[in-house]
Amino acid sequence: MGRKRDPLIEPRVFDAALRVYAHGGWSGFTFEGIARAAGVGKPAIYRRWSSREELLIAALHTADFPTAQDCGHVRADLLDYANQWVEWYGHPERAVAARRIVYDSQSSPALMALHQDLIVHPRIDAAREITRRAIRRGEIAPTVKSSTIVDLLVGALVTHWEMTPETGRSRLRTTFAAYAESLVDIILAGVAATSGVELAPVTPGPIANDKRTEYSRPESVSGLSN
Repeated sequence: MGRKRDPLIEPRVFDAALRVYAHGGWSGFTFEGIARAAGVGKPAIYRRWSSREELLIAALHTADFPTAQDCGHVRADLLDYANQWVEWYGHPERAVAARRIVYDSQSSPALMALHQDLIVHPRIDAAREITRRAIRRGEIAPTVKSSTIVDLLVGALVTHWEMTPETGRSRLRTTFAAYAESLVDIILAGVAATSGVELAPVTPGPIANDKRTEYSRPESVSGLSN
């Protein structure tokens, strides 16, 4: 029957794969280099993944890549999603790998196809569902496009991080979560102003142990959902 597979190999390989890719790019991303970094034999990698593309996407897919979730309220949804990005950038090699793959996939159709199918499209749809859910709940006006809110949020978070020089990253790690929360509130206030909806404060609830103010649409406009 052969030797049983070691369940600890895959996490080690995934971690090594992202480290190797972050530092060496696509040209330095080899099964040999990953096996060496993970401390496993090359046959163990070949048995599990048929190509470099498959391994890299699997590593990124399982690395807690930010994925929007339903937390019961638009502000809770956005805070949860924003905080996932904050945590993501707490792992610099993951963030570098995710950035590299956008460019490397341009010259690799196989890598692009896997990246789009397993990483990009499902997570874009999940993120846009934040707005769709908020409209169905009557929290924001139905005129708001599903892409607008998450584009503003993620675009600002990514730009803020990427444009900060390495010398300022240490301080940024201590302020990034507060910056993310301020963005959520600014975006929601902007959505309210441009859609003619007045957001009213309500008792917090969707996030456990969260003492911050949450916002909801008043009863008079709750019929605008679709």
